[in-house]
Amino acid sequence: MNSVSRKATLAVSGIAAAVGLSMFGAGAASASPLLPYEGTVYSSLGKCLTVGNTLAQKGAIVTFTCEPRSNGRYAFYYTT
Repeated sequence: MNSVSRKATLAVSGIAAAVGLSMFGAGAASASPLLPYEGTVYSSLGKCLTVGNTLAQKGAIVTFTCEPRSNGRYAFYYTT
C-alpha cells in the first residue's frame, strides 16, 4: 500500500507542477509590452513610423502620430 500511495502522490505532484508551469508561461506571454514614453522624439520620420507600425502590428497600441519638431525630428504619441 505504501508503494501505491507514493506513486499517486508523485503523479499528483507531477500534474500540479505541469499546470503551474503552463500557467506561469501564459502569464509571461500576456505581459504588456514596454512602450516608449509619450512624446518620445525620434531623429527622423522613418524611425518614428517604424516604432509606431511595429507596436501597432503587435497590438500594443491602437493609433499613433508622429508630430514634426525642429531640425527634422518627430515626436511620437499613441493611444492604447
